[in-house]
Amino acid sequence: MLHALNSCEVMVSRESTLQQRLLKSQQYVVYAASLTYVVFVLLGALVNPPASFPEAFQTPKYGFALLTGLTCLAVYLWPLWIRTVYLVAYVGCLLSLALEIPRLLSADLSVMQLFLWQSANVMISFLLLGSRWGLGANVLTLLTILVSLMLRGPFTGAQLADWLTVCLTLAITAYVSYLIMTFIEGNLLTHEEDQGKLRAARQDALTTVYGRGAIEEELERAMGYSQKNNTPMSVIVTDIDHFKSVNDQYGHATGDDVLRAVAKRLRRAVGGGGGMVGRWGGEEFIVLLPGLAKPDALVVAERLRREICDQPLADLNITASFGVASYRGVKDTTDQLFGRADQAMYDAKNAGRNAVR
Repeated sequence: MLHALNSCEVMVSRESTLQQRLLKSQQYVVYAASLTYVVFVLLGALVNPPASFPEAFQTPKYGFALLTGLTCLAVYLWPLWIRTVYLVAYVGCLLSLALEIPRLLSADLSVMQLFLWQSANVMISFLLLGSRWGLGANVLTLLTILVSLMLRGPFTGAQLADWLTVCLTLAITAYVSYLIMTFIEGNLLTHEEDQGKLRAARQDALTTVYGRGAIEEELERAMGYSQKNNTPMSVIVTDIDHFKSVNDQYGHATGDDVLRAVAKRLRRAVGGGGGMVGRWGGEEFIVLLPGLAKPDALVVAERLRREICDQPLADLNITASFGVASYRGVKDTTDQLFGRADQAMYDAKNAGRNAVR
């Protein structure tokens, strides 16, 4: 419930989920293609049984079936290395291709099966390697086919027509796949840039916690959630004690260091539990605690007070005053809630600072 209200974390989660989904899709493609080829070879073996074990693997498709099976296993064991695994399998594919072409020509066999599997591999290579590397891999595949054909020597007109069709069709398939992949990559890049800009717009430039506008949005969202679901919520307003003296005595650079250090400690202390930290302005921060009633929020505020005062910040002994207020029901408003917390913070100031009220 707490994390559901943290939209900044949701954006990061969406990016992470997008990458995870892409990786999962790549894995499933490898599984599907590898296992389908293995099934194809097994079905072919039932129709036309191969020779005994050593001789069988002299036929490239049986060796390649073993390679695809190992590729499937390797991707399952090391999914983050999927591109490396595929590149190793791709080298094996080229070797099998170089061996299969002379055999097909010598026996005057149909090129249909090889063409269909290579067409599938064209699209798979772009999905796994991206547009640039995928294009390079497919150019290398076409070169391997052409070199193998030229080394084979003279062949019939029908064979020439078949292989010319294979090369041209693979080339156009690669071109279309390249265009599609560049479109996908362009949209992914735009998405990442937009997410980065959105995060930057919601962050306070100095402290990297929520900015004023963003934390106000989160406060409204948290209030709406509490009103809809009748759940507790609290806010903490805190202000660094004697901050003007820090700027006057040590300079604004040191003052900025103190602000960054305070923000970091506040975020570190409450972030794990779903709390949100924003810079309200100047040296004043607000902490949202969805799901916490006032007694628990007071405990959190006291912990935050100790976090700040127990150890130096930017080599200075810094303290802060804290005010706590909690949601009171459906007639409560964000302005009223913040006003109570702000007044409690000033009560802490008036009580001698470095206190919680």
